[in-house]
Amino acid sequence: MKSVADAVDISFFIPPMNDGKSHHVISKGQWPKFYRPEDLRDIGSGKTLWVDTFEKIFVGLFLALDAPVPYAFRTPDGKIRSLDAGCMKMLVNRNPPELQFNLGSEGFISTVVPSDALLNRYVLLHSKLRARIVDAEPSDD
Repeated sequence: MKSVADAVDISFFIPPMNDGKSHHVISKGQWPKFYRPEDLRDIGSGKTLWVDTFEKIFVGLFLALDAPVPYAFRTPDGKIRSLDAGCMKMLVNRNPPELQFNLGSEGFISTVVPSDALLNRYVLLHSKLRARIVDAEPSDD
C-alpha cells in the first residue's frame, strides 16, 4: 500500500478518544504518508497512555475485522484513517516485537497483525474491545 488509492473499505467507524480531544491514535489525515518499515524512526518501546490507547483500538480492529488491519482504510462515511506510524514503531521496537507488518510488492506496509503477546495482554477485554469498534458511530473526531 503506497497511496490513498490503495486504502481499503472497512465496515466500521473508529471510536473517539476517551479524553474527547481531537488528536487520535488512528490518524485522521486524508492524505496519509505511506511507509516502509525502515522509514519508521521512533525509538523506545512506548510505554505511554497514548500507545496503550493505540494498542486497545488496534486489537479491537483486528478482532472486529477478523483479519490483518490495513495500514490505511476508509470508514463507511468515506473518510481515510491510518494507523499511527509512531505507535506502530514503538510496538515493533519491543523485544520481542508486538506487531508484524505485511508488505506490498514495493515494500510498503500494507497490513498489520498483532503478536500473540499483544493479543494475550488484552484477552479478558477482547469482547469489550471488539464491541467498541463494532458499535462505533460516525463522529466528528
